[in-house]
Amino acid sequence: MSGAGQAGEPPAAGAGFGRLLGVLVAPGKTFAAIAARPTWVAPLVALVLLVAIDSYLIGGRLDWERSVRHRLAASGRELSAEQIEQSIAMFKRIGPALTLGSAVTLAPGGYLLAALLFWVGSRLLGSEIGYRTSLSTTLHGLMPGAIAALLAIPVILRRSSLTDEEARGGLLLSNLAFLAPPEAGPGLRSLLTSLDLFSLWAVVLLVIGYRTTARLSRAGAAGLVVTLWLVYVAGRAALAAVLPS
Repeated sequence: MSGAGQAGEPPAAGAGFGRLLGVLVAPGKTFAAIAARPTWVAPLVALVLLVAIDSYLIGGRLDWERSVRHRLAASGRELSAEQIEQSIAMFKRIGPALTLGSAVTLAPGGYLLAALLFWVGSRLLGSEIGYRTSLSTTLHGLMPGAIAALLAIPVILRRSSLTDEEARGGLLLSNLAFLAPPEAGPGLRSLLTSLDLFSLWAVVLLVIGYRTTARLSRAGAAGLVVTLWLVYVAGRAALAAVLPS
């Protein structure tokens, strides 16, 4: 294991961008290499770049007029017709940059926080894993999200306009959002959107990853990953239910 990444080894056991494919096709071997020599720059760049591209494209196609009017109505604020039109015009102008800026700032912070929570949980379970290894494990385990973001690009480009619901996870038919009735609230839609093929794929990879890099038992790794994932899903749904959308 100490020789991971040397010349002649397969891509799964290499480093850098080779591990992005390796974790998808040979996760056990890739995470064993990560345990020996953790790397995090390549997966972080891939994830943030693809999320940023999706966010920018969505921002340029989002129906800002419908979105702004809906949000103002949900918030209970009373504005004049002129103020509403000014708000719509402003969001149409700055929308793409706003969504891009949010993605570039929030996505890395979310990955760092997730790695921290996995690190703390692993240590509480008796692991001696370091934070850098936890960060590498988390980022590589989330690579199915990069695949989803990549697949969404041609879908977005084919659309001239997008709704809020589509922008929040309804672009790919990989989750259960399509089962939501028209009258479903944002909390239920968020919950159904979270039940996603790529998310479940990431959960499986993270279980394999932390079992390997943190040397946890199968039950310990599964319990840690599934618990934190359920907390994330529940928290996201709760926020969607209480915040104007």
